[in-house]
Amino acid sequence: MKTIYLIRHSSPFIEIDNYIDFKNVSWKDFNRNMILSSEGEDKAKNLCNIKELKELDAIYSADSYRAIGTSKYVAEINNLKIRIDSRINERELGIEKISELPNNHNIDSFADKDYKFGNGESLNEVDKRFNSFLNDILNSTDNKIALFIHGIIMMSFLQNNTDFSFDGKNMKIVYNNKEIYNDKPRSPMVFKIEYDENKSIVNIEYIFT
Repeated sequence: MKTIYLIRHSSPFIEIDNYIDFKNVSWKDFNRNMILSSEGEDKAKNLCNIKELKELDAIYSADSYRAIGTSKYVAEINNLKIRIDSRINERELGIEKISELPNNHNIDSFADKDYKFGNGESLNEVDKRFNSFLNDILNSTDNKIALFIHGIIMMSFLQNNTDFSFDGKNMKIVYNNKEIYNDKPRSPMVFKIEYDENKSIVNIEYIFT
């Protein structure tokens, strides 16, 4: 049995004067420089109170400041180094500025997973790299693994493996005929995914917001 914890990063700090008009500045810079807010730091620390996030075998993070900043507390209490892997990074949007994206970009992305804008990634392409990563860790000797990732990659995985709906604001998730989440996406969020010896999912549950 392997257990993987999908953890969305904590709340970012966005009150930077240079980025007040965030839709019309460089998305690459804005995205990279999104550190955790004071509240986000507190929420990240509170992840250490989750008993299941202790005695981990490995911790992986996307390369963004906010993902690494969220993972550092859990890494410290487990005395583990954080492993960075580009396959769990934020979705490539293929834009210079957020204002270039169509209004229904996220909704359209979940409705048609081949949909993408410009030179960005479709969710099927995001899934492909994430599944490559998952296959590697499922073949590893680690049995209890935490992944600190972004909301879109998490939601796309859940869409593939649960009865999932998203209207642009609210996310509803049903697994094995049981509703496990019905609210807006939050930062952070922790989903527990359990796999059997055949690398098949046997349980998905929501354990923290």
